Amino acid sequence: MQFKAKSKQLLKTLSIVNGAVERRNTIPVLQNIKIIAKDNKLDLYATDMDLMIKSTIECEVLQEGETTVNAQMFFDIMRKIPDDKEITAKNENDTILNIRYSDAKYNLPCIAASEFPNLEEEEIEEEIEVDAKEFAKMIDKTRFAISNDETRYYLNGLYLHTNKNNDKSQLCNVATDGHRLAFSCVNFDKFKNAFGVIIPKKSVNEIRKVIENVQTVKIAISRVKIRVSAGQNILISKLIDGEFPDYNKILPKTNDKIIKINKKQFFDCVDRVSTVANDKHKSVKLTIENDKMDLEVSTNDGSFAHEILPISYKGEQIVTGFNSLYLMDVISQIDNENLTIKLKDSMSPALIESENMNCEFVIMPIRI
Repeated sequence: MQFKAKSKQLLKTLSIVNGAVERRNTIPVLQNIKIIAKDNKLDLYATDMDLMIKSTIECEVLQEGETTVNAQMFFDIMRKIPDDKEITAKNENDTILNIRYSDAKYNLPCIAASEFPNLEEEEIEEEIEVDAKEFAKMIDKTRFAISNDETRYYLNGLYLHTNKNNDKSQLCNVATDGHRLAFSCVNFDKFKNAFGVIIPKKSVNEIRKVIENVQTVKIAISRVKIRVSAGQNILISKLIDGEFPDYNKILPKTNDKIIKINKKQFFDCVDRVSTVANDKHKSVKLTIENDKMDLEVSTNDGSFAHEILPISYKGEQIVTGFNSLYLMDVISQIDNENLTIKLKDSMSPALIESENMNCEFVIMPIRI
């Protein structure tokens, strides 16, 4: 195998596929990327056995062939090459890949491509095409709420599914860790069959990288896997085998106490008062009444913070509390200048939303 390519082009492609490389020192070949040089194209593959990413670039192939090479080492060399050099890569033998540019020469150890695993695709049950920017936004607005609790493994991913809302079909993302919930959707009218799958957190993050700077994304779903095709990149991931909870039972339907508030002022105020918190929950007490919100944090060692924030609210006094870190996570997802908080009482979940965002966020209160 022998090919010529620009170092920046290779670096960009390596940065995409490297997200699927196995980081733990288990099977040596999983720390490698597979390279196939054929028809003046390079196909680069990486996998950790649960996730596979393939990326293709055009280049000058002088001799067709394939091999695998250490992903991190190859990436670091491309990253450190000055300017945008043309590099030549050639198999000296079955165990060495020689890389040259200008007067520089590197030899990298190889493992035979035949040892590289293949993440077989299942029979596709549903395939849809979506706007890449819309899909990226759905991911960005929800993935922060994915759980890391391995005992509830079915929450360790993003629930991608179809939904019906007032006779309109929607494609939706939901994530929750039990403390907060994030919901985002987009209207859609091209479904053949309804579906609901849970995409692992690592795969969600890699999908977000893969769909950057493309216009449309093709999503194909089988019984146990998802395939995402975006431009010259393909990602295949196993799905989480579990049942996502009925989030409609969590979304508040009767919260009738409406608070409107400036997003930036709210975020900055919560951020300031929580500075003195020293407990693991970073709890902040909110007292809401008469167009004002009192934010208060106090600790056992005497630390104390109090600020008053102007809001739009008419109604009975509400005293509630939240984890300030979770609260700021939710506030930061709001794109608009103002947001709306809907409450029922002091110990019921709060619904946070804003106009024309197609997103809703729920945060559970804590005792103060």
